[in-house]
Amino acid sequence: MEFRFSYHTDYETYLMEQNRADLTIASYMMEMTIFFAWLARVHPHLELHQISYKIVTAFIDEELQEGRQVSTVNKKISALKSYFHFLWLKGYIGLDPCAKLKRRPDLKEEQAFAFTDEEIDVLFQTIEYDAVARHKEEAYLRNMALVTLFVWGGLRIQEAANLLWREIVWEGESAIIGISLGNMRRIIMTPQESRFLRQYTEHPGVHDSPFVFTSRQGEKISPRSIQFILNSLGTKAGLHVHAQKLRNTYVIRKLLAGYSRDDVADMLGIEQLILPDAVWDEVQEMRR
Repeated sequence: MEFRFSYHTDYETYLMEQNRADLTIASYMMEMTIFFAWLARVHPHLELHQISYKIVTAFIDEELQEGRQVSTVNKKISALKSYFHFLWLKGYIGLDPCAKLKRRPDLKEEQAFAFTDEEIDVLFQTIEYDAVARHKEEAYLRNMALVTLFVWGGLRIQEAANLLWREIVWEGESAIIGISLGNMRRIIMTPQESRFLRQYTEHPGVHDSPFVFTSRQGEKISPRSIQFILNSLGTKAGLHVHAQKLRNTYVIRKLLAGYSRDDVADMLGIEQLILPDAVWDEVQEMRR
């Protein structure tokens, strides 16, 4: 059986440029290979631009009918959303058939300590699709900046709500953020990590308030309003999104990067990093 994985090399390069982990790239490439093999069997003469939401969901339904676990199917959905999002971004297709494709409810994901790379991908794509659908660039930049401050900066929800523009200093393309609420500390975000914050900073009108994130009335946003935004995005993405879980994702990323628990505690502005035994065991296993 012959099949064609369109833009294979371009997509792999795109994933590397997005700083995806090697295992994530390998997983996405494998899942898309499986999808195109299925497509060649079921719709052998279909062109790339003819792939529809109905066809993609038929593939997912077949995987479920064959007894695949929900977590496995959700990985396939993440890969599909990533690939077709790439095609849409590059202009290779006019409509993204996976734009409204949601992950299946998964109790394991709901109870997980942190998000996986695939889940963060889905969340970012949801933010972008949502903004495009509503033609709201500022909402897109705000939401991307907000989520990245949790995931790549490790902020608490109260810290994000009280963050001031004067507390952000740029050193080249890197952001240095001084946290003055509670335990004072300094957060450094690389150019890749802070790119959405930079874009949000440059958006007209956002500096009308001294606070980085504001309500519709131009006042300081409340932690409750931030969580409402995260809940809304999570519902659209098929994920259970809350600020602490995003912050936990920062913790796991730093530990997997080789930092000690004491190092990460300092980064978070806490005295001691306490993790569930199962989470710490999993981190140590992944470090080996």
